[in-house]
Amino acid sequence: MTWGLTVPVSRVWRTEIALQTPYDAPLEAMQNRSMTRLGLFQLRLAATVGLLLLVYALVRLLWYPGAYFTISGVTRLLLILVAVVLVIGPGLSALVYRPGKKGLVMDLGLLAVLEVVAVSLAVSQIHAQRPFYAVFAVDRFESVSRSEIDTTQITGITLQTRPGHEPRLVYAERPSDGARLDKLIDETLFEGKPDIDRRPEFWRPFPVGIPVLKAAASPLGSLLNGDTERAVEVRHWLSGTGRNASDYLYLPMRGKNADAMMILHADIGYPVDILAVDPW
Repeated sequence: MTWGLTVPVSRVWRTEIALQTPYDAPLEAMQNRSMTRLGLFQLRLAATVGLLLLVYALVRLLWYPGAYFTISGVTRLLLILVAVVLVIGPGLSALVYRPGKKGLVMDLGLLAVLEVVAVSLAVSQIHAQRPFYAVFAVDRFESVSRSEIDTTQITGITLQTRPGHEPRLVYAERPSDGARLDKLIDETLFEGKPDIDRRPEFWRPFPVGIPVLKAAASPLGSLLNGDTERAVEVRHWLSGTGRNASDYLYLPMRGKNADAMMILHADIGYPVDILAVDPW
């Protein structure tokens, strides 16, 4: 007489299905030699595109918002990242794939690791170069990253942080003392040191510089005449606000790749928007 436990076949089948993961199908297909090179390429391409879209959303919405995306030159870095990742991921994976090849899983795993490393290095570089400060100096704004300055010169907790996803507003005060100003000019022209917009020793809280800023700014209404691209963009922006041009001023904003126009509230002097048009 035999004793045993009888389990219905349907229950075993349901259990096996429940234990499968989304990654089991491709692995089983490779093991069964049923996946083609084109199928693997499409699978890797979908995963790579999903990863790149996530990186793009992070860069576009949080690190380089609005016109900062255009003027900071980050597009070039993103295009290089796309090219490198597409080659390492879908390209090389399809190239080395051969059903039944010895060590195939290890090869594909190594390429996946290389892809993640490439994305991580690129994202780290893009993050380090993101606009961290919008520095008002003399008669313009400068888009400045932390990698461009000596962070040891920063004083105060406020200037060491970035509020939300927008750059920190800073006022770079030009020395009022004649001797100190002459020394600054010599350091800039002959010693290769950066100007005050990238010298935190000259930085002050933004509200301190609002009177200087308002005196240097120009009326936004002065740009409305004519049919130039700038005039069209300004009129389009104004139509969206429902306010008059007299309510705003503007100053140039200099970036690494292009310049833009910083629009300011005429009364309080704070920026309200940036237009990616030539301000000069």
